[in-house]
Amino acid sequence: MEKAYKFRIYPNKKQEELINKTFRCCRFIYNRYLSKRIETYKNNKETFTYKQCSSDLTSLKKELEWLKEPDKFALQNSLKDLENAYKKFFKENTCFPKFKSKKTNKFSYKTNFTNGNIQYCDKYIKLPKLGMVKIRDKQIPKGRILNATISKESSGKYYVSLCCTDIDIKPLESTNSFIGLDLGIKEFCILSNGEFIENPKYLNKSLNKLTNLQRKLSRKTIGSSNRNKEK
Repeated sequence: MEKAYKFRIYPNKKQEELINKTFRCCRFIYNRYLSKRIETYKNNKETFTYKQCSSDLTSLKKELEWLKEPDKFALQNSLKDLENAYKKFFKENTCFPKFKSKKTNKFSYKTNFTNGNIQYCDKYIKLPKLGMVKIRDKQIPKGRILNATISKESSGKYYVSLCCTDIDIKPLESTNSFIGLDLGIKEFCILSNGEFIENPKYLNKSLNKLTNLQRKLSRKTIGSSNRNKEK
């Protein structure tokens, strides 16, 4: 069984710069080879395959030295994401792959586990090229790590999600007892043993909060970092 463990990370300035540089490099690689695949098909009616993209990327790294700074698996996974987007377009009739914009408020890249390059170390998580990145979370990942996804939210916070496999989950003991549940509006739930669970009215609370946040957002200057954070 596989399970993901998400942690908020607190990178230092040097690590933060490398993370943002990796985001930009991944976007560059995705857009470059999407353009190349489109151009190849228009000119020759041929498909520029994933293997050809991967081989061309190796040559491109020799020309553009700055592509060697970020994690190599992050760039390779950008090509895999592009390949999967094409497969979904042809097999699942989804939209044609779109170019990635730098104006979005959310960024992410994925790196693979190999030779212990990703490790959970109590108050730190070891990540490729970044080294030890600080975390503040008491959850402990179990099983074997497959990969890690580093992301940045619109609020400016950074996160890492560790995908683990071979997780043993103990089944709950059988009590040989049964209970009926009836979901309603006035009461959220009524149990067959006569117990009532009140409706928490999350929607009303969320709508009120949303109204206040939208007022704050409307006062922010369009295109400013403060507006992006509020958004």
